Amino acid sequence: MNNTFDKNTLIGILLLLAIFVGFSIFNRPSKEEVERQRRYRDSIAQVQQEQYQQQLLKQAEDSIRMAQAQSLDTIAEISDSARAAILANSFGDFAQASSGAETEINLSNNLLAVAINTKGAMVSSVRVKGYKTYNGDSLMLIKNDPGNEMNLDFFNGNKAISTKDLYFTVASQTNNSVVLRAPAGDDKWLEFSYKLNENSYLVDFTISFHNLKGLIKQNMSYLDLTWSQFLPVLERGNDWEAQNSGLFYKFNGSDEDDIESINPGEGSQSEQLNTSTKWIAYKGQFFSSVLISKTSIPNAVVSAQRTSLNGNLMLMSSKIAVPNTCETDSMVFYFGPNKYSILSNITLSNASEDDELELSKLLNLGWGIFGWVNRWAIIPLFNLLGSFLTNYGLIILIMTIIIKLVILPLTYKSYKSSAKMRALKPMVEEIGKKYPKPDQAMQKQQATMDLYKRAGASPLGGCLPLLLQMPILIAMFRFFPASIELRQESFLWASDLSSYDSILDLPFSIPWYGDHISLFTLLMAVGIIIQQKMNSGQMDTGQTMPGMKLMLYLMPIMMVFWFNNYSSGLSYYYFLSNVISILQIYIIRNHIDEKALFEKLKAKAEKSAKEPKKKSGFMARLEEAQRRQMEQLKKQQRKK
Repeated sequence: MNNTFDKNTLIGILLLLAIFVGFSIFNRPSKEEVERQRRYRDSIAQVQQEQYQQQLLKQAEDSIRMAQAQSLDTIAEISDSARAAILANSFGDFAQASSGAETEINLSNNLLAVAINTKGAMVSSVRVKGYKTYNGDSLMLIKNDPGNEMNLDFFNGNKAISTKDLYFTVASQTNNSVVLRAPAGDDKWLEFSYKLNENSYLVDFTISFHNLKGLIKQNMSYLDLTWSQFLPVLERGNDWEAQNSGLFYKFNGSDEDDIESINPGEGSQSEQLNTSTKWIAYKGQFFSSVLISKTSIPNAVVSAQRTSLNGNLMLMSSKIAVPNTCETDSMVFYFGPNKYSILSNITLSNASEDDELELSKLLNLGWGIFGWVNRWAIIPLFNLLGSFLTNYGLIILIMTIIIKLVILPLTYKSYKSSAKMRALKPMVEEIGKKYPKPDQAMQKQQATMDLYKRAGASPLGGCLPLLLQMPILIAMFRFFPASIELRQESFLWASDLSSYDSILDLPFSIPWYGDHISLFTLLMAVGIIIQQKMNSGQMDTGQTMPGMKLMLYLMPIMMVFWFNNYSSGLSYYYFLSNVISILQIYIIRNHIDEKALFEKLKAKAEKSAKEPKKKSGFMARLEEAQRRQMEQLKKQQRKK
């Protein structure tokens, strides 16, 4: 019976593998589909390039038009009136701001270098100091790229005005602040001001309307503020970086679990935000640009699109509603690293306790208990070790040892419970001989459970401690990819613990695996196989299905494909965890005398059998139900 069942189990598993492989081959895209996808991507890139060209063409046409207007100076009789007519026809009351000098205003502190372009009064570039890209260049979070823009659209009479076409003049300037104005007549102007705070990644951004009532069309409730920005490639491994990037937003007054995000994958995705929103973030793997409203964003349309144009990763865009009240609207930009200690401490002066920013949620530390483990245990321990150690490979080693020591009592309890089950195996086999018939399965099960109860053993005793360790394992899976501290930190052969470690770059790419071989991933898989082999002997109680053993050995193979492109720090941690677990099992195994344990359990079971049994009400009802069920089965068999 057992041999047949084992053979069927093995055949079933092999069929599952065959189906999986066949399904993968069947769903592999054909050459035509690959070519069609390539043409689709190229078409997107072409459209984007055409948009850039159109923008550049418009700028050129504006320059020609301005040059033509300036050429009218040669005709003294019509110079002023002709120029005014041309500009007023396009820009209305903002005609004076339609021409000027395009310059960049540089703001700087110890953390950021921010450039503001006087044309459009928008942030044209941001350099994050103290960080480099994966290839050693200065880390430009925002590059001077035609796709990056901040533009306010409104109507002046029947004239559609876009601030990106206006030339702002500097009203005041310091090393870390600037006030820019677009005049609309005597004592009337639109004002954009920026202030870079000291020792901070925050930039205050304010839009002010000075005496513009009547000039801005009032039949529209909101003005449109468009914020578009390319997410540049900053890390090694574009696909892994893209997986950990996206557009995030938090609804105003919501709790931390209401933070939403979109990730376009290989295409594009957009969302209509009809609920009041507190902030919108363009998140890269380790650096983000965040626009925070000091009041609220009434509604917005956000979108994200994957792209490879001009060395970028994604194109993010938001069309944000600004109330048309001709009053000041204050916002704050965050340009900086996705570091928990920084993001968790960012607050606004007017924020209430019920309206926290929760920018630390940009880090995907896991939901529920997994996030709690990271926030209250793993991150504090990691930061503590990092306060006096600089080698992050050593920090991970010490952290792993501490974690394994903390959960050692659970490991010991799990092993001891499995040892009890092995010790009781001969007695369980005796029960099997006593009830050999299929219709005696109920009696066999009851007798076996009674034995476990009298001996103080439990079939689940070895599983529950392992389940209690799962939150730590899953929390670490989220912790390492989100840890900017590991970025560009080398250890042994790994040049960057936040990215994959490659000991051999392949001349081709293997589906689901990649174009390189990660040694830490292979070591992790070997450690899992050794640990599973030890556990299979530990859990052999005579009831383990051979098919389950085969599945346990398939897991390391799957993890090799899964983890090859992941953070090498994560694979290194799991490898260390497996090695320490193997050592712990070896020590515990030598500490427990299973022969003596068998004699002890046998004596305890025999002693308990002689004592009067005290049944709880629940057990009495359960046994009565089982008795009735057996009687009904016997009646059915008699009828047959």
